[in-house]
Amino acid sequence: MRTFAIINQKGGCGKTTTSINVAAVYARRGLRTLLIDMDPQSHCAAGLGVPEEQIERHIGDAMISPHDETLDKESYLWEITRNLHLAPSTMMLSALEAPGGSLQTMPDRDRRLEGLLKLWSNDFDRCVIDCPPNIGLLTYNSLRAATEALIPVETGYFSLRGARRQRKTIDALIARIGKPLPCRIIPSIHRSSPLARKLLASLQESFAPEVAPTVIRDHETLREAASFGQPVITFAPDSEAERDFEALVSWLEEIYVPPAPLVEVTAGSEGRAAELARRVGAFTESTEDSPVVGRIMPQENLDAAKL
Repeated sequence: MRTFAIINQKGGCGKTTTSINVAAVYARRGLRTLLIDMDPQSHCAAGLGVPEEQIERHIGDAMISPHDETLDKESYLWEITRNLHLAPSTMMLSALEAPGGSLQTMPDRDRRLEGLLKLWSNDFDRCVIDCPPNIGLLTYNSLRAATEALIPVETGYFSLRGARRQRKTIDALIARIGKPLPCRIIPSIHRSSPLARKLLASLQESFAPEVAPTVIRDHETLREAASFGQPVITFAPDSEAERDFEALVSWLEEIYVPPAPLVEVTAGSEGRAAELARRVGAFTESTEDSPVVGRIMPQENLDAAKL
């Protein structure tokens, strides 16, 4: 399951709008898509017309539940449209990562979302995670569960200045997680003005080739769609806003390289693969019944991962 973490610690950059509409486009293309709201503000539910007062179970409840056959997936998900399901959040999600919270006390507290998605991986083709606007256990869980990170950056002066800091922060998070995670920058809330075009050029120059060749323009239609609880492809089909997100998803599919099968690394393994597996934390305790203690990419992909 290809999984995107939509991340930016700056508010007002279009993170939730990007999450909702990228997921909706994938669903319309016939791909089974899961949208996960890891932000306690619960904006994904609001943007898709899900009443927060009717949410009985949220994504945090699923994360701290036993990850086995007893977990009822349907009780945590809302079917929004055909092929699109939402795992919503509520304000209660913030309590999980607070000191003494349920998530804080778990030994695998930064891997709970990853474990959950492994259970659901056969049910979905794409997953989009709307990350919270802060660095904590919810963000760590999101990045560890993701296969790629998307960073919406508004083409405004202060956003551009902060983009470099954002990129360094995310690089530091990825380094701590210890796995390769491709990052793409999505120019968002782009206004048609000489200054905005100049700032977009600066963004492309600073971060090429990570910057998407398409931009998400500042459309009033997007705000109207959110207020009606609909993705823009439903609210305003054939609009410019819809075409922006269609172009973004088309680009994401064009650049996609499916991951190669992983190589098993046993406790007695030696060589570069074993060394890298240890470095990224792929090893767990071995048992007599299961001597395989880690898995890592084939040798030909190790250099590309830049570990």
